[in-house]
Amino acid sequence: MIDQWLNQGAVAVLNRMLAREAWARAKLAPFAGRSARFDAAPFAVQVAVAAGGVLTTSEQATPSVTIGLALASLPLAMLDPQAAMKDVRLQGDAEFAQALSYVLQNLRPEPEEELSRFVGDVAATRIVGLVRLSATHWRQLAEATLDNTANYIVTENPMVVGRDELSAFMQDVARLRDDVARLEKRIELVAAR
Repeated sequence: MIDQWLNQGAVAVLNRMLAREAWARAKLAPFAGRSARFDAAPFAVQVAVAAGGVLTTSEQATPSVTIGLALASLPLAMLDPQAAMKDVRLQGDAEFAQALSYVLQNLRPEPEEELSRFVGDVAATRIVGLVRLSATHWRQLAEATLDNTANYIVTENPMVVGRDELSAFMQDVARLRDDVARLEKRIELVAAR
């Protein structure tokens, strides 16, 4: 039951975006009758391309293409479709997968427009702005935390060697190897006399 609602919801949202983009429908139209399954465990959505390049729900046992997505990337997909496509696994019809991937990466969701149907234009703009600001804040916080942790591990409590120190060590090892090779040659020359 939940899968059916998820499929219908995904198809409705995607078709609203496709309705605004004639190029996207034209790109999908040649693949009418083929289906795609999006797996983001524990969720799965299966859609089929209908005539005219629009999508419908699909119950085919074997889809033409299966697209595996990272569940963590799905929330960002609402604001940036390319974010969800960075860590993707494809299986099946390569030509269909490429066309579908191109369309999904280049469709521009308008969350303000979709949300305004429920809460009005001003509230939708503010809510989406707040979500974007929050996403930016959390991304900056995560980056700062990673930088601070890396700095602590490398400099304050050295558990790992830093890049500069490793590079200097590798240069010293290469210099020592060359010196040893030259010394061996000298010893061979002296022994040969």
